[in-house]
Amino acid sequence: MTLRARLFLTSLLIAVPLAAALFLIDGDMRLAGMEEELRRSVEADVVNGFKDRCEADPPQAGRPGRGGSGRPGPPGGAPEPPVRPGPDRGRRDGPGGPGPGGVRAYEYFAYTADGRPSSSDAPPLPGGGRAGTSTFWSGTGRGVALVVPLGGEGPCALVLARIPPRPGELRDQTVALTLVVFSVLAAAWIAAGPVITKLRRLEQGVRQSAASRYEERVTVEGPEEVAAVAVAFNEAGRRVREHLLEVQAREESLRGFVANTTHDVAIPLTVLLGHLAELDRALEAAPAPREHVRAAVQEAHYMASLLRNLGAATKLDESSAAIVLSPVDLSELVDRVVARHRPIARASGVELNLAVPDPPLIAPSDHTLLEQALSNLVDNAIRYNRPGGHVAVLLERARDGSVLSVTDDGPGVPDQDLALLTTRWFRGAEARTRRPDGKGLGLAIVAESIKRLGLTLTFHRPNDGGLRAEIRIA
Repeated sequence: MTLRARLFLTSLLIAVPLAAALFLIDGDMRLAGMEEELRRSVEADVVNGFKDRCEADPPQAGRPGRGGSGRPGPPGGAPEPPVRPGPDRGRRDGPGGPGPGGVRAYEYFAYTADGRPSSSDAPPLPGGGRAGTSTFWSGTGRGVALVVPLGGEGPCALVLARIPPRPGELRDQTVALTLVVFSVLAAAWIAAGPVITKLRRLEQGVRQSAASRYEERVTVEGPEEVAAVAVAFNEAGRRVREHLLEVQAREESLRGFVANTTHDVAIPLTVLLGHLAELDRALEAAPAPREHVRAAVQEAHYMASLLRNLGAATKLDESSAAIVLSPVDLSELVDRVVARHRPIARASGVELNLAVPDPPLIAPSDHTLLEQALSNLVDNAIRYNRPGGHVAVLLERARDGSVLSVTDDGPGVPDQDLALLTTRWFRGAEARTRRPDGKGLGLAIVAESIKRLGLTLTFHRPNDGGLRAEIRIA
């Protein structure tokens, strides 16, 4: 629910009961005034001989009769002249009415002592005929009634005097109540407009500030509470930005350290691998020492692979750094990667072969990322193969570019694990069994590198077993 709708509903829930209560209170006060007015008028008429005039001319069917004029009687107690029935029959001029002197007309009905009315349209006596005031409803609103016992056994032993509501009174009250509620709701709707406008501008400013990593401040408008929220957000944004800058500086420092360390350690490892490879060839006639050399070759190659992956992961995590493509000799890249992995393949008892087209293939790419991706694929094919196995690295032309593939005849990968190979830290049950020291990072780096380069990576299971990884280069 929107803020404006919530304010509208809240105003409605408050305005309707409040307006109804005010109108009820006003109605009760108005009725109290009418009761007092009716009592005074009837008392004045009774003093001026109302009973005698009523018994001399009891109200008949149709309309009730009329009480005294409310004026003092003639000197000496002479009776007032009789009042002729007319259009105002059944009414007198009481206080506040439309009659002469500014008094409101009231009507009366006459009853015998046992409650029998003298007119056919007389209402039942309220309160069982006991003296007192009460209210009654008619089609136009609420009126007041007064039961006056005049005594005797005649047709006017009891009199019911009433001031009925004015015509259209209930309708006017309903219209007034509706106007009040509508006015309150309209005022709430209009008053919410500027607040909602400021809140929307504040929302837009917050989004822009967040998009700029809190470098852009939110505009502060006015001294109201919304402006206080903007000030508080700017203060929070300043602190968040300081923290972000601090974290960014630390990350950049860490990346630089990792990149430099990787480079510094990779150089002696490469030299060590070369020496171990030469030592391995020199010890062909000495099986026992050669096994130790091959184990050292594998461990040194594994360390070099971890360092290269760490360097590649550091470069990939720099999402803001753009990848610059340049022409890469794919044939030369394949030769270099295979030559680097021949010692580890020989030490693992795996035959490593390659095939590249002539003339060489040239394609735009990032030399470091593509070479690391291919290195990881070749390294995986060798490490998870069996002694006596084969790994083939093939570069061939295709209709829409070229295809670089690495195929092995090892145990392969189960179907349920094929789609998860490029997930970071994922290692299948077979991989954990054969190489418990693996980290599950190599193929994830391959997938991320290929994605950043805009290429396509797929894995297949050949019919004769093993695994085939393909990189399609446009």
